[in-house]
Amino acid sequence: MRISKKTVCVIADDMFFSSKIENTAKNLDIATVKIKNGEEFQDKIQGKTIDLVIIDLASRKIDAEEVFTELRSSTEHKNVFCIGYLPHVERELASKFREKGMDLVIPRSKFSREMGAIIKEHLQQQ
Repeated sequence: MRISKKTVCVIADDMFFSSKIENTAKNLDIATVKIKNGEEFQDKIQGKTIDLVIIDLASRKIDAEEVFTELRSSTEHKNVFCIGYLPHVERELASKFREKGMDLVIPRSKFSREMGAIIKEHLQQQ
């Protein structure tokens, strides 16, 4: 089943993994907005309808905490479902983002394996 007229915002600096997300979204007929650093964040999402945000929480080039805080304080995007992925060994980081209210914090390996199903599930709930 294809999901049309939806947009996923991918915030990641790992071009290989963000391309995997983009290809998965494309196969589901979902548009993507790719953001590879924090400076691009506001410029690229301003005025756009974003249906799902996916953030690499362990990125060394993106301050995921700052981006997530900006997202939640934005009147336009504060209620967008947000998925954060990270290495499974980053338990403290995972706990930190769960406490901050991230909707889904998931190990990168599980997200990689189940990416299509996870994206589809959270876009269909809207």
